Amino acid sequence: MLAIRGAVPALLAAFFLTGQPAKAVGLGPMKAEGATLSPRKGFYLTVMNPYDEQQKFRLDALAWASEAGETAIDILPASAVLGPGQRRRVLVIFNNLEKGEERRARVCARLDRSLEGVAIDARVCSKLIARRKS
Repeated sequence: MLAIRGAVPALLAAFFLTGQPAKAVGLGPMKAEGATLSPRKGFYLTVMNPYDEQQKFRLDALAWASEAGETAIDILPASAVLGPGQRRRVLVIFNNLEKGEERRARVCARLDRSLEGVAIDARVCSKLIARRKS
């Protein structure tokens, strides 16, 4: 929710400064959770390109409540080139889950570009919760 609150004023500012609506990558579902009996739990997310031209997108795994990266999570593929209006499913895998462990993380998608000179770095995050049963 904090990412959405922070993004809304930035998107409104972009609209009023440029006269055009600001767009951000689409990502869904916004929240998912699941349990597994193994040390790995996978989730499918869908990345969507809302732009009128081909764009390259990047996905990152981050901690639930900070900007720290999550190293025990694989994203396949972690980047994708999508044409206008195209979608692509990606697989997110939580690795090394211990018995009885619950792990929370965010997977965020954004345009894959240099941030030099960029006023708004719009990204969208899905919150994921993986549990390993005892």
